[in-house]
Amino acid sequence: MSDEVIIRELVGLDQTMTIFPLYSQVSRLSEAVVCQRLSAMFAQSNYRCIAAYIDERMVGASGFWTGTQLWCGKYVEADNVVVDSALRSRHRRQDDGVDRGGGGAD
Repeated sequence: MSDEVIIRELVGLDQTMTIFPLYSQVSRLSEAVVCQRLSAMFAQSNYRCIAAYIDERMVGASGFWTGTQLWCGKYVEADNVVVDSALRSRHRRQDDGVDRGGGGAD
């Protein structure tokens, strides 16, 4: 298995619904409800979705909102970031010597 991650934008409702098997790992919403909500989100014209692939297998997905606010100008807000449960702990951070207050005795 390659470790190369490819990010692709999912365009339109049909492509975005391909996230459902991955999303169902963290949600109990039915496919019909997810489709209905995504459709309403796309209708707002500032919602988009991307997915991460390893060897053509979807391993992560996130929606994101774009907009403009008075205080900061243009912004991007990630929404519902999901990573395949089989990969969530695969790449653990190596000990960098920083004490993070874990409280355990060595």
